[in-house]
Amino acid sequence: MNHNGMAGEIIQAISELQGISAKIKFKPLTRLIKDDTNNDLGNPEFFIPYQDFADIITIALYHTSFYFYEYNHEKNNLSGAHHSHEIYKLKSFEDLRGKRVGLIKGALVDRSTFERYGIFFETSYSQASLFKKLKLGRLDYVLAINLVAQDIIKKNFSNEVEDFLSIHVEGFSSPITIMIAEEQKDAYIYAKKFKEGLKTIILNGTYDKIIKKYYRSQEIPDNWFKDLEHFNQLYQTQGD
Repeated sequence: MNHNGMAGEIIQAISELQGISAKIKFKPLTRLIKDDTNNDLGNPEFFIPYQDFADIITIALYHTSFYFYEYNHEKNNLSGAHHSHEIYKLKSFEDLRGKRVGLIKGALVDRSTFERYGIFFETSYSQASLFKKLKLGRLDYVLAINLVAQDIIKKNFSNEVEDFLSIHVEGFSSPITIMIAEEQKDAYIYAKKFKEGLKTIILNGTYDKIIKKYYRSQEIPDNWFKDLEHFNQLYQTQGD
């Protein structure tokens, strides 16, 4: 995504406002998942238990949906109607029993709930690869972050965007955070600056403009700011 994506633009806006010099470095996903020798790389199974943070600040949210290729659902008689979004709903995980679901490698740490429902997973380091398999019928669904999925579909299937549909899952709201390591020099000073900067860009409208830029014609998910505050309170409580 341009400008390091939505979260990158939020960080940039806060940094410029607060006079912080921030640089975003992207690491190959394979390294993030496999390397447990460096707690800066981002493997959640490693850095959460072993690293202390001065602060964890939620700056945005991401929402996840189950994506499917409509033609394959109709072909497999999974629906008796055509082009009706109302008929595509997941009432519970029971609806996914026996289905093949693709997701990015490392995205699902605890599979126990899904496995109890007999849901089969196929993982990959490439989101584009998962969506190609979805179109070919090798997968029934791809579980993916909405903004990422929509960007991949537009880039790889520009003439078939409307054939990829999604089922929103309530409660699949997750935080995008700035995690400031306790050993970072002036960690608590930076934490305070980032918190103050986030409040300021929300109040002056900069934050809203960034969010709307990425959601474009779509509605910003309900309870965005309520969930943002919820996660920040949650991390604050855990840090006490």
